Amino acid sequence: MVCVRPWRTVLVANCACPAQPGHIRRALVREYPYDKPVRYTRRKVLPVLKLGRTVRSGAPEPRTSFHCSSVGSLRKRLRGRALYTAYTWLQPRGALFACHTRTARTSVADCMQLHIVSIIAVGVSSINTQTMDAAQPNPPLWPASVVVFGPDDANITERMAERSEMLNNRAVGHFSSERLAFLFKPGRYAVEAKIGYYTSLSGLGDTPGAAVFGGERGVYVDAMDPQAAGSLDTFWRSGDNFKHDAAQGFRWAVGQAAPLRRIIAARDLELFEPTAKVNYASGGYLGNSVVEGDLVLGSQQQWLNRNVELRGGATGGAWSNVYVGCAGSVPEPSAPGVEPRVSVVEAAPVIAAKPYIVIDATGKYSLLVPRVEKHSVGAGLDAPYREVPFERVFVADASKHGARDINEALSKVLDVVLAPGIFQLEASIELSRPGAVVLGLGYATLVAPATGAPCVVAADAGGLRLASVVLQASEVPEVEDSALLRWGGRSSTRDPSVLSDVFCRVGGPGSLKVRADVMVEVQASHTILDNLWLWRADHAELAPGEQPRPGEQYHLVVPGECRTKNGLIVDGDDVTAYGLAVEHTDEDQVIWNGERGRTYFYQCELPYDTASYSRRVSFKCLASLTSQFLHRYDVNQTMFGDKGYTGYRLAAGVGTHACVAPGIYSYFRDYPCLVPAGIVAPASAEFVNAFTKKLRAHDGILSVIERV
Repeated sequence: MVCVRPWRTVLVANCACPAQPGHIRRALVREYPYDKPVRYTRRKVLPVLKLGRTVRSGAPEPRTSFHCSSVGSLRKRLRGRALYTAYTWLQPRGALFACHTRTARTSVADCMQLHIVSIIAVGVSSINTQTMDAAQPNPPLWPASVVVFGPDDANITERMAERSEMLNNRAVGHFSSERLAFLFKPGRYAVEAKIGYYTSLSGLGDTPGAAVFGGERGVYVDAMDPQAAGSLDTFWRSGDNFKHDAAQGFRWAVGQAAPLRRIIAARDLELFEPTAKVNYASGGYLGNSVVEGDLVLGSQQQWLNRNVELRGGATGGAWSNVYVGCAGSVPEPSAPGVEPRVSVVEAAPVIAAKPYIVIDATGKYSLLVPRVEKHSVGAGLDAPYREVPFERVFVADASKHGARDINEALSKVLDVVLAPGIFQLEASIELSRPGAVVLGLGYATLVAPATGAPCVVAADAGGLRLASVVLQASEVPEVEDSALLRWGGRSSTRDPSVLSDVFCRVGGPGSLKVRADVMVEVQASHTILDNLWLWRADHAELAPGEQPRPGEQYHLVVPGECRTKNGLIVDGDDVTAYGLAVEHTDEDQVIWNGERGRTYFYQCELPYDTASYSRRVSFKCLASLTSQFLHRYDVNQTMFGDKGYTGYRLAAGVGTHACVAPGIYSYFRDYPCLVPAGIVAPASAEFVNAFTKKLRAHDGILSVIERV
């Protein structure tokens, strides 16, 4: 007898016919919850499944499958998963199986088509064998990096300012190790709070209108450097699941990795700081939201709106404004060559919104996981979801937990919320269970293992969600073929996996010797990428005693530092990307090998440092070199331009590909470099509103697209 609580896993095998007794061709797996414990007795017939579809009414569809050769091999595959009891019928009997057995032959192929036999039931239990209690506390035991407010709490503005003081200081906050999440229970809040680096701001209501920010300014983001850089480095902050109803409107003047999701802006939403002396801005992403006033893009160089309902107008923008699946007052597409380029895609072909956290009237938390939708138009704030109570969610605390704890939780059929913090991983986090969720709060940062293993490895069997995390490179052995994220597996056309707000960086804080050959590898087909910024640092934290270049506040990265060849390599077919940004890698920024790929909005900067030498040479040292000696290092044209590296490369054999609004920028800071093309692609690939830009310094990109 097996006590199943709170999940049961049923495996059925195909097939065991009289011609080949005991032979199992395939085991189909399905996990599904029960409100109450379910008991099986030995030899009870289980629900029967046939090759992915239901045979008996009420039986669930399998979520994944694997090949086995015998009952023994099935048991071996299950070892360590949970308690299990085997049920074996070598010969199907009874009317239930008659339609599948009456024409059986000895051919293995025929048997696979004709026979279905229930083989094994697996019960997942919370007793005896588990080292981690499957029932997690609800409400969760949040660490100090998570601050939860209620509408009746006192001094919220002052408390937020105190906790955010360092993160609102550009000099120390930009590469700070502090991480922070503010969570707001349903209610109205008259606050004045500036949101700093590495901070997430989330409402806990089941609708965005449940948590409302009023007052004069509410919550807001101003440019971090209004005197020089504007919002160009106003990175790494986010807001979701609230309504902003402050008298002065909602300012969110940000750069990359600073998304807004599931928000309602009751007045204007302003995406730059117009009063700054320098008001540059380089974002950005708005998803599944409603803007009741005007959307004021201002000086934003580029911006993606995905599934946004626009009830006012949309004004401004510098180079590229993109609207995918938006409703309401959507601007008309621009004429060719007119700036800002306005690209409009009527519907998001396939998408799922990012998971989010809610609280009920009794103080219990749940994780809501929106389901995948096709041809989505509008904000979709009431889109269907599945609910995971926090009794089935493991909250990982960087001060206590590592990869082993997170992987153990995932193996116990728990989803994972990463509390704000920096996780120094000793091994990769492994995602393989269908439907598993890993959601970060407060820019939870996963630092790659020193072995060269990725931060996250996925064996995608469908329905996976990875969201709101920073993946950070570490110093790894030169011999390792390293990546920060490897997304493999078979995936699922019915329930594709989604990566939302996944931000990678090679360099920035700490060592300049960090490296990763590739930041993200996507091998699984049908994967959805929803807002990724893959950044090789162009600037980094100053070393102790280091003096910056005149006029600079950070160390400017030079060749040989923070090395990474490529930002994204896509080998899977039917991969869809919304809001993709890749910057400064040493070779091709993106390599796309899969068929039928789609990208909606792409922003790219080629590397600033285009010389090629392997050791660190300070700016002061460079200035003292003779021109003859410097020439030995000034091989930027031969090491980058002449090699034909590019911003977006499609493999020559790709037949079908579509890319909307790719922008490739150059800023060859230190040496001249001429790059043949911003995009290299076969003639069959379709590009809409593709363009290049020289930001400043040396030329440049010679053409937009080179056809191969």
